[in-house]
Amino acid sequence: MRIIAVANQKGGVAKTTTCINLGASLAYHARKVLIIDMDPQAHSTLGLGFEPNEFDKTILNVLEPPRSPYHLELKEVVIPTRTPNLYLAPANIDLAGAEYRLIDKLGREDFLNSSIQRANLPFDYILIDCPPSLGILTVNALKACREVIVTIQPHYFAMRGIEEFMETINLMRENLKHDPEVYVLVTIADIRTNLYREVIEEIKRYFGNNLFKTIIHRNISLAEASSHGVPVMEYDPSSSGAKYYLDLAKEVIQLEEEKPGKRLLRKN
Repeated sequence: MRIIAVANQKGGVAKTTTCINLGASLAYHARKVLIIDMDPQAHSTLGLGFEPNEFDKTILNVLEPPRSPYHLELKEVVIPTRTPNLYLAPANIDLAGAEYRLIDKLGREDFLNSSIQRANLPFDYILIDCPPSLGILTVNALKACREVIVTIQPHYFAMRGIEEFMETINLMRENLKHDPEVYVLVTIADIRTNLYREVIEEIKRYFGNNLFKTIIHRNISLAEASSHGVPVMEYDPSSSGAKYYLDLAKEVIQLEEEKPGKRLLRKN
C-alpha cells in the first residue's frame, strides 16, 4: 500500500483538485484508493459530493487518543464514493479544533499513522489531502505518508514557499526520523505568460527528476467538476483536465517499478 500526502502550506494550489482527480484516475486504472480529508475546510469531502456537516463520524474521531470516548478506528469512518474503487474518510469544520485538542497529547504527530497501521485496510493507495498550513494536521499527514506530492503554481513566490516546506520535511527527518520521498507537481499553469516559462525552468533546475512530467494546466472542466461534486473524469471524460490527471496517474503508477530512493529529493 502506498501512502501519499498532497501538501503545500500555501492555499489555492490545487491540492484538493489533485487528491480527488488523481484518486479517481488511479481508481480508473483498477487501483483501490482511499482519500483522507485532513483539511477542516473539507473540500475533498465536498468535492466528492458529500455535505460535511451531515457526518457525525469523521477523521477527527480517528485522531482522538485511543482512550477518548470519541475515538473511532479508521475503518469505522471510511465510506464509498460514487466512483468505483474510490473511498473517503470525510472531514468537517470540527477538525479545526484538532490543533488545540492534540497540542499536549503524547505522540500527537503519530496519531494518523498509528490509525492507518492498525486498520490494515485493503487499499492500493491512500491519498491524504492536507490543509494549507504546517500545523499538527499536516505533520500527522507527513508522518503517515511514505511519499509527498507538493503541488506548486508557477508564479514568482512559488519557490519561496516550497523552500519553507522543505525545511519542515528536513526537520521531520531529523527530529521524527521519518524520511518521505518528495515529488513536485506543477498546477494551475498558464502557458501564455513569459513568467510561466521562467518559473518552470527554475523549478526544473531545483527539483530535477523529482518534478512530474505531467503539468496541470488551467482547465475550466476541473473547476466545474468540483462544483458538481464529481471527479473530472466523470464530469467531462474528454476534457483536457481529465487527460492531465490520467497522465499523472500513469506516472505515479510507474514509480512503483522504480527502485526505492531513485528520485528521492534532499534539499538542505
